[in-house]
Amino acid sequence: MKRLLIVLSLLLAPGPSFADENFSNADLLRNFDIIAFGNEYTGRKYDIVRKWAKPVLMGIQGKDYPAHLEAFIDDVAKDLSKTTGHRIELYYSYAKQKAKRLAPDFDRGYVNVILYYMEDKDIPAALAKYWKGDEEKVRWMVQNSTCFANYFTKKGEIVAAVIVFPSRHPVSYHRACAVEEITQILGLPNDSNAVKPSIFNDSSRYFELTEHDRWLLKALYLPEIKPGMARNDALRLALDYWKRARPE
Repeated sequence: MKRLLIVLSLLLAPGPSFADENFSNADLLRNFDIIAFGNEYTGRKYDIVRKWAKPVLMGIQGKDYPAHLEAFIDDVAKDLSKTTGHRIELYYSYAKQKAKRLAPDFDRGYVNVILYYMEDKDIPAALAKYWKGDEEKVRWMVQNSTCFANYFTKKGEIVAAVIVFPSRHPVSYHRACAVEEITQILGLPNDSNAVKPSIFNDSSRYFELTEHDRWLLKALYLPEIKPGMARNDALRLALDYWKRARPE
C-alpha cells in the first residue's frame, strides 16, 4: 500500500492524461507477470496462479467503524465483481444486520474475508495470528503501511483473507485502502514501480483502478485460468485474451 505521504496527493493530483493510459498488450503481459506472480519483498517468483474459486464474502468485524468505510467497501466490491465477473460482496456488517439487510440465506460461517478497523495499539496482539503469531512483523506493517492484508491458499486457490484498516487515517485514506487491498487479495498481490499506469505502483498518483488494472483483473478471472495453473500457461492464455479483446 502506498505510504502515508503519497496518499496525501489524492486530493491534489490532477486526473490522468490520455498519454498516461497508453500501454500495449506486451506491457500488460509483463505487468501481469510481475503483479500476479512476483513478490516485492522476497524477490520470489510464484509458479502458479493464485485466485478465488468460491465467492468472496467480506464481513466487517465489530461495530465501531465509520459509516463511510462500509460505503467504500460496498462500492469497491460491486465494481470489482462487475469487472471480474466473480461474486465479490460485502456480505456482513453490523449496520446491515441492524437494518435487516442481510441475505435471506445468511450464514456467518460463509464469511471468508474479515475486515478490521482498529486502533494501532490493538492491532499487533489481536491480529498476529494471521501472520504466524509474529507481533513484531505486524507492528512493522502498522508503522510502515497505510493499511495491509494477507490471504491464505490451498493449491493456488485463495480460500480466506484479512484486511486491516488502521483507524488513525482520514476518509481519503480509507477509500484508497479499500480499492487497493480488496483488489490485491483477489490474486494480484505485488507492487512494483515498473508497472504503470496502475494502483500497483507505490510511486504513482493513482488511487482508483486504471484501465490497465482492469485488464489484469479480467485476465486473471478468465474461466479458463484456474487456481493452481502453471504460470506460463496462464500468461499465454492472458495474452491470447488481450489480443482478441484489444487488438493493436
